Amino acid sequence: MKSNPVFGFIKKAKQYLYEVRSELGKIVWPDKDKATKTTYVVVIFIVLVTGFLGVIDVFFSKIFSYFFQI
Repeated sequence: MKSNPVFGFIKKAKQYLYEVRSELGKIVWPDKDKATKTTYVVVIFIVLVTGFLGVIDVFFSKIFSYFFQI
């Protein structure tokens, strides 16, 4: 006799959630000070890269408008 596919799905879902919970227990979370410093570094990096890309964009738009007379 075939087993019900719904029960098989539920069994696999339970096993998956059990394994996820087990893996989450192995994580070493950073302390508040380290998380704050890392966030500052990421935000500063994003601002710098955004500024750099903005300057490059203006530079290339000026060059293309000069050559193509837009």
